[in-house]
Amino acid sequence: MARTASQTKLASAKGRPKGDKRERTRAALIEAAGQVIGEKGFERASLEEVAARAGMTRGAIYGNFKSKEELLLAFVGTHWRPLAPPLKKGAPLKEQLRIIARATAQAADERRAIAVGALSFQIYALTHEAVQREMAAGNVHIYRAIEKALAEFIDPAELPMPLGRFVRVLHALSDGLMFQRFLDPDQFPDAVFISAFEALAP
Repeated sequence: MARTASQTKLASAKGRPKGDKRERTRAALIEAAGQVIGEKGFERASLEEVAARAGMTRGAIYGNFKSKEELLLAFVGTHWRPLAPPLKKGAPLKEQLRIIARATAQAADERRAIAVGALSFQIYALTHEAVQREMAAGNVHIYRAIEKALAEFIDPAELPMPLGRFVRVLHALSDGLMFQRFLDPDQFPDAVFISAFEALAP
């Protein structure tokens, strides 16, 4: 028998909470992982402690993530997303770079709480080729998306290098400056960020 429109709507409504619950569970585990990793680093963070921090069992982790590495990648993907600075169409390259610099400095302050987790992830990735490959594959997609977004605001002809290389330089410069700010904020105020990015303008 065919369902009425109201029955179909009711069935859909019943189905939503299950998906929402799974999303909430994943989010809680990611947040708990971030807290534990931030306190202890990746190597010393145990799944048991992550589960306990989230008020769940270890089985909840494996019901949502294949491994500790996948959970960590989810944490990084959630809390260390590419920046989205408010660029201005038609603005000169140097002004656009200043906007990116300020957004990077602000992100450094916002991400200070997860600095240990992010750095411990990089250390872990250096010694685990599978994680490096997964990161590299993800970065390819991220770089392409950033190239496409930047091309809407910056004329590639203004750049001192090809757009793809420019995006990778921006990534390296952003992360490097942020980690230096984490370690020694007094030596890396906004002015240093702005000078560093402005230097990319020919």
